[in-house]
Amino acid sequence: MIIGTTLIVLCWTLFINLGLYLWACITLTVVGGIMIFFGLLFFVYLFNLDMKALAAIQPLFYKIYDKRKREKRI
Repeated sequence: MIIGTTLIVLCWTLFINLGLYLWACITLTVVGGIMIFFGLLFFVYLFNLDMKALAAIQPLFYKIYDKRKREKRI
Protein backbone atom coordinates (compact mmCIF):
# COMPACT_ATOMS: atom_id res chain seq x y z
CA MET A 1 0.00 0.00 0.00
CA ILE A 2 2.88 2.34 0.79
CA ILE A 3 4.51 1.61 -2.56
CA GLY A 4 1.26 2.36 -4.41
CA THR A 5 0.78 5.63 -2.56
CA THR A 6 4.39 6.60 -3.26
CA LEU A 7 3.93 5.85 -6.96
CA ILE A 8 0.80 7.97 -7.07
CA VAL A 9 2.56 10.92 -5.44
CA LEU A 10 5.60 10.60 -7.70
CA CYS A 11 3.49 10.38 -10.86
CA TRP A 12 1.35 13.29 -9.71
CA THR A 13 4.33 15.56 -9.04
CA LEU A 14 6.10 14.52 -12.24
CA PHE A 15 3.06 15.16 -14.43
CA ILE A 16 2.18 18.44 -12.69
CA ASN A 17 5.76 19.70 -13.06
CA LEU A 18 5.66 18.84 -16.76
CA GLY A 19 2.34 20.68 -17.15
CA LEU A 20 0.33 17.52 -17.87
CA TYR A 21 -2.55 18.02 -15.45
CA LEU A 22 -4.94 15.80 -17.44
CA TRP A 23 -2.49 12.86 -17.45
CA ALA A 24 -1.94 13.34 -13.73
CA CYS A 25 -5.69 13.07 -13.13
CA ILE A 26 -6.01 10.00 -15.37
CA THR A 27 -3.08 8.26 -13.69
CA LEU A 28 -4.38 9.08 -10.23
CA THR A 29 -7.84 7.78 -11.11
CA VAL A 30 -6.62 4.52 -12.63
CA VAL A 31 -4.08 3.67 -9.94
CA GLY A 32 -6.46 4.73 -7.17
CA GLY A 33 -9.22 2.57 -8.63
CA ILE A 34 -6.92 -0.43 -8.83
CA MET A 35 -5.84 0.08 -5.22
CA ILE A 36 -9.44 0.35 -4.02
CA PHE A 37 -10.43 -2.78 -5.96
CA PHE A 38 -7.48 -4.70 -4.49
CA GLY A 39 -8.41 -3.48 -1.01
CA LEU A 40 -11.99 -4.70 -1.40
CA LEU A 41 -10.84 -8.09 -2.67
CA PHE A 42 -8.43 -8.39 0.25
CA PHE A 43 -11.25 -7.50 2.69
CA VAL A 44 -13.46 -10.23 1.22
CA TYR A 45 -10.57 -12.74 1.40
CA LEU A 46 -9.59 -11.76 4.96
CA PHE A 47 -13.06 -12.26 6.41
CA ASN A 48 -14.03 -15.18 4.12
CA LEU A 49 -17.14 -13.32 2.99
CA ASP A 50 -17.57 -15.32 -0.21
CA MET A 51 -18.10 -18.59 1.67
CA LYS A 52 -20.34 -16.91 4.24
CA ALA A 53 -22.54 -15.56 1.44
CA LEU A 54 -22.66 -18.98 -0.21
CA ALA A 55 -23.62 -20.62 3.09
CA ALA A 56 -26.53 -18.18 3.39
CA ILE A 57 -27.73 -18.88 -0.17
CA GLN A 58 -27.16 -22.64 -0.13
CA PRO A 59 -30.56 -23.60 1.40
CA LEU A 60 -32.26 -21.80 -1.50
CA PHE A 61 -30.23 -23.85 -3.97
CA TYR A 62 -31.19 -27.06 -2.15
CA LYS A 63 -34.90 -26.20 -2.40
CA ILE A 64 -34.60 -25.60 -6.14
CA TYR A 65 -32.63 -28.80 -6.65
CA ASP A 66 -35.04 -30.91 -4.59
CA LYS A 67 -38.10 -29.70 -6.61
CA ARG A 68 -36.71 -30.97 -9.90
CA LYS A 69 -38.31 -33.92 -11.57
CA ARG A 70 -35.87 -36.70 -12.12
CA GLU A 71 -35.74 -39.39 -14.71
CA LYS A 72 -35.11 -42.73 -13.12
CA ARG A 73 -33.02 -44.86 -15.42
CA ILE A 74 -31.66 -48.20 -14.43
